[in-house]
Amino acid sequence: MGKKEKIFAITIVIVVLLGYIVPYTLLRDVHTWYGSFLWWSILAIIAIIINYQYTKSWEDDE
Repeated sequence: MGKKEKIFAITIVIVVLLGYIVPYTLLRDVHTWYGSFLWWSILAIIAIIINYQYTKSWEDDE
């Protein structure tokens, strides 16, 4: 695993951990569903952007 792959893997792990940690700590006093839903939606967009950045350099070998 190269340096680039390690950085992307660590970033995705951090995003996943934030998806669990923030709603159960910082957002626990928000008693409506949209507090966590908004947070998870933002993290999903961040994960999509990270995956796009990682895979945009891939080429078809056909």
